[in-house]
Amino acid sequence: MINKNVFNKTKNSLIKINIIVVVSFFIIFSIFIYSYFQGLSYNSIDKILRLELENISIQLSNTSLFYPIVLKDPSNMVYVYEGNRIRYYTQNGYFEDIFPERKKNKVNEFSTYKKNGYTFRELNIEIGKYKIQIIRNIDSEINSFKQLIFVFIIAIIMAVIITYFVALYLTKKALVPIETAWNNQVKFVQDASHELRTPISIVSSKLESMLKSPNNTVIDEVETIADAMKETRRIKKMISDLLYLTKEDSINKTNKEQTNIKELLNEISNDYIDIAQVQDKVFNINIEIKDEIIITDKNKLRQLLLIFIDNAFKYTKKGDKILIEVKDKGNDISICVVDSGIGIKKEDIPYIFDRFFRSNNVRNKDIDGSGIGMSIAKMLCSSLNIGIDVDSKLGDYTKIEIIIPKK
Repeated sequence: MINKNVFNKTKNSLIKINIIVVVSFFIIFSIFIYSYFQGLSYNSIDKILRLELENISIQLSNTSLFYPIVLKDPSNMVYVYEGNRIRYYTQNGYFEDIFPERKKNKVNEFSTYKKNGYTFRELNIEIGKYKIQIIRNIDSEINSFKQLIFVFIIAIIMAVIITYFVALYLTKKALVPIETAWNNQVKFVQDASHELRTPISIVSSKLESMLKSPNNTVIDEVETIADAMKETRRIKKMISDLLYLTKEDSINKTNKEQTNIKELLNEISNDYIDIAQVQDKVFNINIEIKDEIIITDKNKLRQLLLIFIDNAFKYTKKGDKILIEVKDKGNDISICVVDSGIGIKKEDIPYIFDRFFRSNNVRNKDIDGSGIGMSIAKMLCSSLNIGIDVDSKLGDYTKIEIIIPKK
């Protein structure tokens, strides 16, 4: 199983990354929205102050200061200075007296400041001999900004909570393939070690028995040597299959070429006619297609067919039948390898392509094999874009059909 500490650390790291990303996005988004609405609010206030300035400017040029200035917006406070003397100001409840320092603000620009616990927006400008201050209380706008910040804080907290649970769910889903791959790798190593242990133990025991009889000749130990060599060949083939399987996992290249299916099957079947005679088995091939030419990897297709035919011979006994049947199915070519051998249990069929899988009835019969061939066949089918279907009945037959697209 996967190391739980590594798994938990990875899961926690992914959750933290997701939360950091989402929170960072919300903070940036909140800052943007806050700045945008703050700018809109200040622009709106500044527009009101400018309109008030236009109103006052008109009245200053047309009327006497002995007459009160009529404000466009009563919410505005206006202070008019001539030199250093105050000539006009609006009564208000914000300032106890006129504060000379307020007119020291930079002229011809807007400013924001606080006095007596209130926040003001001011336009300070010179028109001829007059200095004009137009002031407006913006506490309501400031309170709106504070409420907006509060809403953003609540939204960020909610986002963190929601993101945590969503990230927890998605992380678990995302780590499932990793955990599966890790567990498959561990299982692969365990199965490979188990499969290699048996032949190595046999070879070791054979060598030990020979060491116990140092005076024996090669003729005396010929059976022991033959058994050791048989197991050595088995180890060699298993290692070769494992290397090929690893290579197919990382390299999925195909050398496509024109391939005559009929000629390829005739070449393969000719090699098995003599084997069938020696093993006293019935071997037939029935090709119901013409010289069909397809574009595929000929060597990989040959290897795929050899795996299925080898298995048909391996899991049949004397007198059993093996048939290769080829049919045209419109856009596809169907190749069936059928044998009347030991068959496969229905519940075992979904697992026959797993690495090192061998059903109990096969292991009990002591039939040579490592359970790697069908895994290689599955990968070859995937590489060649070939469909595969398996049908079998225990003790009766096994039928493996591959569907090869013509295009």
